[in-house]
Amino acid sequence: MSAIKLNRLIISDIWQHKFLLVLMLCCLGSALAVVEFTHMNRQLTMYEDKILQHRDTLEMEWRNLLLEQRALSEHSRVEELASNKLNMVRPSGPQDVVVQQP
Repeated sequence: MSAIKLNRLIISDIWQHKFLLVLMLCCLGSALAVVEFTHMNRQLTMYEDKILQHRDTLEMEWRNLLLEQRALSEHSRVEELASNKLNMVRPSGPQDVVVQQP
């Protein structure tokens, strides 16, 4: 019998202090939300670091490609390839033809 009275007493006490119960549940929910958002923030920070590292790698590759392009397009290299591989020569004075637009 005392167990039944104790259960009724606990239930009636909770019912009387339902505002405190709601506040306690809100506090618990708020704490869980803080934990979840902290976890999400850490994941996003790690993802951002990974993306920034990838960007740096791509920028370095881009710089290397620009250097390679400049080296391949130098005038002396183009002239050497034209004379050696394509047997091209620079025209002399009488061979020059000037085209004028009307």
